[in-house]
Amino acid sequence: MLNIIWDEEKKDENVAIGVKYFYDGRIHESFIAPRILMLSGIGPKNNLEENNIKVRKELPVGRNLLEHPACCVTAKVSVPNSTSASQLHYSVNGFEFGMFYKGNINGKVPSQKHFLDERPNIQFYANTIPLGPPLIEPGKTEILTLLSVLNLPSSVGHLELHSSNPFIHPKIFLNLYEKPDDLYNMMSSLKLSREILKQPPLSTVWGVKEVGFDIDKEMSDEDWEQYIRKMSQTSFHPCGTVKMAPESQGGCINHRLQVYGTKNLRVVDASIFPTIPAGNLNAPTAMVAWKASRLIKEDYKNKV
Repeated sequence: MLNIIWDEEKKDENVAIGVKYFYDGRIHESFIAPRILMLSGIGPKNNLEENNIKVRKELPVGRNLLEHPACCVTAKVSVPNSTSASQLHYSVNGFEFGMFYKGNINGKVPSQKHFLDERPNIQFYANTIPLGPPLIEPGKTEILTLLSVLNLPSSVGHLELHSSNPFIHPKIFLNLYEKPDDLYNMMSSLKLSREILKQPPLSTVWGVKEVGFDIDKEMSDEDWEQYIRKMSQTSFHPCGTVKMAPESQGGCINHRLQVYGTKNLRVVDASIFPTIPAGNLNAPTAMVAWKASRLIKEDYKNKV
């Protein structure tokens, strides 16, 4: 999809009547909605004018870019076949527990009430595959990765058009860890990850040893900050750049997903989130689509 087609007979009303799209290929990008709007003249006035795009409606499209930063601690596992065997073993147990609420699972298993007590700020993964920048050559040894994802970051980024050419990607400013609280929360989680790796049975039965750290050196907060900024990645969860809120509060769409200052134009994807969900975006985005289908149906019935 390249840009919106406007009804030129109703220039003052910004009536959308269709879209132009590229048929023989795809544009691989997570920022389609804000980019289409800006290429169509809806967005920050300065950015549109510097790219020679006619301003139809000035809105803060592209602002409020939110993302879940992620960073990991990686370790070698010295016991051969331990992680691959455990994957099958615990997958079977996990399936049995999920289906029948029973199984050979040691330790405390979280129940529904544990997830409803508060909004968790860290999403924690343990995996036997690399989840960050490579520290170990794949296939050479078994590994254990503890990945921390910051669920409720306070840092906010933005994106801008780089060109009026729809095939040129926009300029993206993630601003990860711009707020000190984000850096502190990630640092605290990674420190805990290192402590977990030192505990039995990981350190004894599996022979887990960290990589990427000088194990004989006590890391300062400055060392941790350098590590986090070097090793962090996104979770591929960009959202928020076409924010749903009152226009006076920096919103781009209303509660019915309609773009301010236009007609026949809605945005239905994760870009509408005013704040980032504390978890993966697939389910809440599907909920937005479900709600949008009802809103469109209501509007159609009211017209008939």
